[in-house]
Amino acid sequence: MATTLKILILEDDSIDADLLQRELKKSGLTFTSELVKTRSEYEYAIENFKPDLILSDFSLPSFDGLSAFRIKQEKSPETPFIIISGTIGDENAVELIRDGVTDYILKDKLFSLVPKIIRALEEINAKRKKEEIEHKIKLQNEKLFEIAFLQAHQVRRPVSSIQGLISLFNFSVPNDPINSEVLSRLRIAAQEFDDIIRSIVLKTSEIENMK
Repeated sequence: MATTLKILILEDDSIDADLLQRELKKSGLTFTSELVKTRSEYEYAIENFKPDLILSDFSLPSFDGLSAFRIKQEKSPETPFIIISGTIGDENAVELIRDGVTDYILKDKLFSLVPKIIRALEEINAKRKKEEIEHKIKLQNEKLFEIAFLQAHQVRRPVSSIQGLISLFNFSVPNDPINSEVLSRLRIAAQEFDDIIRSIVLKTSEIENMK
């Protein structure tokens, strides 16, 4: 949530707009607002004012809250959108919430405005934090996969060497000079294999510590 909340108000009645502003000021919220009355003003404000919250009347002379919500969904889908109306009706309210509108308030019950605003902002903030965590986990998983993929190819080399050297070992003559050379190379290959495994463990531990 921004330090200063940017609130876009879609309301054609100046008296209702004034009452709304007064209720917001009483709340103690730190905010700046922009009042618009028409579709063109509304679309311009979404693009340029970039609100953190939209408060919209349900019925306007040449525009309506549902159309405003749909425009908001296209241009700024995460921005909370609260309908404020005098005659919305229960059926319309249920349909709006089902369509994705954040909440609604009756104009004669503006005392419920601020609690609903705070709840809406907390929900969007929680959603963003969840998305950030999910994105971080996704990046960590991709990094782990990359490490595993690269290290798997490195592991194949010493393993192949060990397998080849074992095939050269003369088990029937334990003291054969060739066996000494084979054993020496086996130790080197085994150490190289161990170093790679340690490197994998270290890198995955580093990623774990980033969580």
